[in-house]
Amino acid sequence: MIFWTFLIIIAILQITHYKINSKTPDAFKNIHTITLFNRIFMIITKQGYDKLYFSHKQYFEKDGIVKQRIRGKWYCLVTDPAIAKELLLKPDVYPKMSIEKLFPNSLFAEYLGTNVAFSNGDVWKRHRRVCNSAFKSLPLHLFAETGLKMINTLETIDNKPVEIKNFMQRYAFDVLGKVAFGFDFNSIGNPNSVYITAFDEVQKTIFNPLSLIFPIDRVPIIRQQRLKKVNKLNNIFNEIINEKYKALAAGKSQGDLLENMLNACDNQMLSDSELRYNLALFMLAGHETSAIALATTLYLLSTYKNVQEKAREEVLRILGDDLIPSADQHRSLKYLNMIIQENLRLYPPAPALIFRELTENIKIKDTVIPAGTPIELFLYGIHHSPKLWNNPEEFLPERFEKNDYADSENYSWLAFGAGTRTCLGNNFSLIEQRIALCLLLRKYEISLAPNSIHKNGLKIHTQMLLPYPLDLIFKRKD
Repeated sequence: MIFWTFLIIIAILQITHYKINSKTPDAFKNIHTITLFNRIFMIITKQGYDKLYFSHKQYFEKDGIVKQRIRGKWYCLVTDPAIAKELLLKPDVYPKMSIEKLFPNSLFAEYLGTNVAFSNGDVWKRHRRVCNSAFKSLPLHLFAETGLKMINTLETIDNKPVEIKNFMQRYAFDVLGKVAFGFDFNSIGNPNSVYITAFDEVQKTIFNPLSLIFPIDRVPIIRQQRLKKVNKLNNIFNEIINEKYKALAAGKSQGDLLENMLNACDNQMLSDSELRYNLALFMLAGHETSAIALATTLYLLSTYKNVQEKAREEVLRILGDDLIPSADQHRSLKYLNMIIQENLRLYPPAPALIFRELTENIKIKDTVIPAGTPIELFLYGIHHSPKLWNNPEEFLPERFEKNDYADSENYSWLAFGAGTRTCLGNNFSLIEQRIALCLLLRKYEISLAPNSIHKNGLKIHTQMLLPYPLDLIFKRKD
């Protein structure tokens, strides 16, 4: 029965593919297609964006563009750095697509609403002014507080395998709680806390790959069940905002991001619902991406012991007896920063940027993409292009020694985007990563667990480049 069902599904997909291609507009005729069958196969087999790139590498490298059809509309995926520069430096000509346009009537759109990442024009400027004020001065003491809590927890499991992906997710979740919200989620101490459980449920719901391809959120019984999970997390956000209002009224200050945002909103620049949407965005963007970045960096350090030793020597030399780097010391950790940049090149936690919508035609080599087409910048493809990088699949932190890539005009390294829409949380993430890595390197030798599935290369899945369970061993140094 399963065999025949599978054959029927394959037949339906092939017929759908034929009908779609037979009606392809002339502008897209010569662009290679990632078919619906390709995408569903990737979802079923849990393949990540790395497999997407390597499966279609010849087209990404030759043409700099491929196309796919999602929910009845053609989308383009671009790896041409010249087009990346054009899109990122002209946000008014190539605005970000709203969530409602991307996924109409979806829970994804309902959960994130109008926020600083998906808005444009005057609305974006209003949100960005408030957020810029909040991110201007980051409270290092709150990062440090959570980092020390992480180390204390790790002390209880010395020299035993630690599933680092989950552990870094809990650490990043608590950093976000403390630094962004002034709130203790305590997920390091309690992995099953109501807060992280609610967030995980919503994340699995709104990022269900099939939901992003097919509008199953519109099915009433499915929508009702999923909406309960979203509302549960929204209630937590409302609780956090209300607690912060009470703390400020009582004269209690921690200097966290939410506090700074509320102070910037004295003239009602953002409503409470808009604040909640931005908190949801910060949690979504600031938790998972930093956790993945730390997990993949620690994997690389466990595999390249010479790099680990060199980084440890730098940390001990610059920090001395200090556990947490000061603001000046963050800048002095040059080799550690090179490691972080190279990891973000190899494994960008956000392997593609938010869709831009063309307000005018754009030419990519011999192809003219018509206005109205959504375009997604495929960072993973740009970061792994042999046209832009020597030995792109090798881990070589030294390639960033002169910082030629991160500050260059060739748009070959875009881990945090570029231009006026550069990621708000780039410094937040870098501080979080440096503090965690300094604490771990000075105290532990990091090794990959014996018989790991990752011993011949990191195995990743999903569009967020999430590693499969990754056991590392932290052996306390004398």
